[in-house]
Amino acid sequence: MPDTEAGTSYFGVQDPEHAAADLDRFREAGLDAVLHTFSERDRAFYRETMADIVAASRDRGLTTYVNPWAVGGVFGGEEFSRFVAHNPDSRQVLSTGERVPAACFNDPAFREFMRGWTEDAAGLGADVLFWDEPHWHDVHWYEDGYPDDVWCCRCDHCRERYRERYDEPMPATETERVSRFREASMLDFLDEMMALGSEEGAENAVCLMPTQSADHGPRDWAQMAESDHIDVLATDPYWAAFTEDADPGEYVARYGEELVEVADDHGLRSQLWIQGFGLSGESAADDVRTATRTALDTGADSVFVWGYDGCRTISEIACEEPMAVWNAYLDELP
Repeated sequence: MPDTEAGTSYFGVQDPEHAAADLDRFREAGLDAVLHTFSERDRAFYRETMADIVAASRDRGLTTYVNPWAVGGVFGGEEFSRFVAHNPDSRQVLSTGERVPAACFNDPAFREFMRGWTEDAAGLGADVLFWDEPHWHDVHWYEDGYPDDVWCCRCDHCRERYRERYDEPMPATETERVSRFREASMLDFLDEMMALGSEEGAENAVCLMPTQSADHGPRDWAQMAESDHIDVLATDPYWAAFTEDADPGEYVARYGEELVEVADDHGLRSQLWIQGFGLSGESAADDVRTATRTALDTGADSVFVWGYDGCRTISEIACEEPMAVWNAYLDELP
């Protein structure tokens, strides 16, 4: 499949000379796209440096994606949020009434902050803004002891918007109406940011997690695909991260085929992500080969891995044999 875009995520490097060497080997390995993380720390202290790294990527013919790595605590990534620390009143509120360390999609201050991030990210020279795993805070990821049915967000902004939408108080129980409200709130947030990204000259990709929960965006992916401002619809069926004992081929095929169908129906490009982190055991490299071949067989327009070199530089999530995983991915690319 020579027309399939092949890429990797790239993170944790603020030295343009070091990055240039990595970009050269990505190109030599046959990749034609790269995703650069642009965290709150990068935006505050490394903006010009990141612009140089993005420019170096484009100089090598790599399509460049830029994502809000853990920005506001509501996108995927191994980073902390300074916005949340500096704006405690913008945090999400659990159905139990407690504040949590993630910004609310309906909070006006966070929206203003994200408009600034969007302008700056597009200003790096990004071809595509990659809205990665947008999610409401799931307290069960971080702490034990909470009831299974606890959810976010019941802050004043959410409750006010809910009342305006449905002419009733927002309940503390997550009813189907509350789930639809949470989906609509995230869609509205993303649509606003993507419209701005388009105005700034970048395309937009949204990566939705392969779940059936309103915590992670619309349960019906077609709702996301209907946006006027989205160009690429993506998902990341990480078989060893989101499930237990899943067969990588079956898991990638299930969500990959659904994604490609929805994207095709709406005239969008489709993108699948391969797990290249947190893998251990003798089957890790073979699982990556299977997942990559399966992703390609779905007919997806783009295939990426998270992340480069099997995430060897992030010890908490590095693969047990990171370079074996990385090379397995590269070996299966067309």
